[in-house]
Amino acid sequence: MNSTTGNTTSTLETSVLEEYLQVRKNCGRFQLSDYQLFGITGADVFSFLQTQTTNDVHLLKDGQGQDSAIVDRKGRLIASFSIYRESASAAWIFVEVVQADKLKSHLETYIFREDVTIGSPQHTLQALQGPKSLLILNQIIPNAQIPEKYNSICVQSDNVVLIQKSLTGEEGYLIGLPCGDVKSDELLSAMETICPESIAAPAREILRVEAGIPLYGKDMTAKNVLPETGLEHTSVSYNKGCYIGQEIIARIKTYGAPNFSLMGLLFLNSFSPLSETDVLLDEKKIGLIKSVVYSPALENYIALAYLHKDWRSPDVELNVTINGEAVKVKTCLLPFYQLQTRSDRSGKLLEEALEIYRTEENLDRPIEILREAIAMDPKHAAAYEALGVFLSRQNKLDEAIALMKRLVEIDPQEIMAHTNLSVYYMQQGRIEDAEFEKGEATAIQFEKVMAQKMSERAKAKDEEKDKLERARKIAMFKEVLEIDPVDAVANFGLGSIFHETKEYEQALAPLQTVVRENKDYSAAYLLLGKTQEQLSRLSDAEKTYRDGIAVASKKGDLMPLKEMQTRLHALTTKSKSTSSV
Repeated sequence: MNSTTGNTTSTLETSVLEEYLQVRKNCGRFQLSDYQLFGITGADVFSFLQTQTTNDVHLLKDGQGQDSAIVDRKGRLIASFSIYRESASAAWIFVEVVQADKLKSHLETYIFREDVTIGSPQHTLQALQGPKSLLILNQIIPNAQIPEKYNSICVQSDNVVLIQKSLTGEEGYLIGLPCGDVKSDELLSAMETICPESIAAPAREILRVEAGIPLYGKDMTAKNVLPETGLEHTSVSYNKGCYIGQEIIARIKTYGAPNFSLMGLLFLNSFSPLSETDVLLDEKKIGLIKSVVYSPALENYIALAYLHKDWRSPDVELNVTINGEAVKVKTCLLPFYQLQTRSDRSGKLLEEALEIYRTEENLDRPIEILREAIAMDPKHAAAYEALGVFLSRQNKLDEAIALMKRLVEIDPQEIMAHTNLSVYYMQQGRIEDAEFEKGEATAIQFEKVMAQKMSERAKAKDEEKDKLERARKIAMFKEVLEIDPVDAVANFGLGSIFHETKEYEQALAPLQTVVRENKDYSAAYLLLGKTQEQLSRLSDAEKTYRDGIAVASKKGDLMPLKEMQTRLHALTTKSKSTSSV
């Protein structure tokens, strides 16, 4: 990266930018020499891990994984990693190499009579990252068992390990190749042939920071209490039994937030800071900068930084001092880069194909794009329909029919597929086949109508039960409020019920009472703002969300924080567009 400190524009080296875009738009490959995969086996493996880790391993089923951590008695980080359950007596651990020895040492220290064996690494690791990583993986290992959900694992019969995990903010897969195996050499060769684009460290670093993924030794150390790192949102269960350090982490959750915790900073004036430098506001330290990169997505420098709780409200612009220079920054929730799903990307490809179709007569390019859309999302019915129509217009009816049959195999209840098959068969003069598919479409439509009616009847019964239950709760909450008019639980409960039943005027007063009397009740700010929106009190809603965001940021209440941020952004955007008309 070509970069300097000060108010200068930064550019990326061409090779780095190309590698970055390869991952963001296609698929990139890199060796994971900085990570390690090892097994833990034994009849007691999960009961043992349950007592040591911050997450609830008892929730895992075969093939599932979760992020987790181990902390000391003061809640300070010992190691962060991912656990994958292969079977009732076998687990896999994916961890940074710099943390591996410390993690193993800790686990071995607490094994007494338990039937638990910690293995050594037996695999070399490769990563495929990018929106087309699944397509590439299927070419490298045809007919493999592919993990279908994020943080899931499939161990192949030849002991090749596949894990779905993102290290870049894009969909991705980790491939564990058994060491010293001829098949592994063949797979690696195939990988290099099919996906020759190897991603080097500089591009990986940009992708990692944009994805908001902290590294041990760089963004967090053994001095950090786990909630400071932001990892508790994915790595901690607050409902499981005891583990070392649980009391400290639970106390932080209950009584507030750590003074400093990891967030994002966007530098608004092309300033390139150094890592490990303080962020000052009015000569007072409010933050410490960690990883820094130039972000092609945001077209400026970004950093992972520990910010004081008084300055953790997102989307706030601050005039700060760094290394003696005046700098304008904007606070950001992590990650900086939001993952686009395969479904999202497939939808955009469909839009692109249809736009080309509207402006050009040649169908070859739209057909090519639609094939890519279907490869990206094999269940995208609208893409199948558009591709079928285009193929039929090129008189490629056999191909259009094969396409619709494929959709029927994927989703037998897709009415459109049967309807189109009927049309295509009719065009070929295959009357009997056309009538059969027409009958199938009609039967499915009838079944769906009947199912809808039954669902509506069941819903009506449930609504009647809910109505009685709401009446009971309203009476109970009102009894409490007669004794204590400012009781937070009763007021919030009453406001929630009235909001649910769309009685927004009645919801307003109890929710206002909650935020007036309990200024750290994040969920109440969110519900009050939503109520004010429904009453078209948009300026009041904006103020409520801003106040609530400040409260939730300090407390670390991520879920209401994100929703309030999203709603505030929508309101302010709407306000700007209205004023500009």
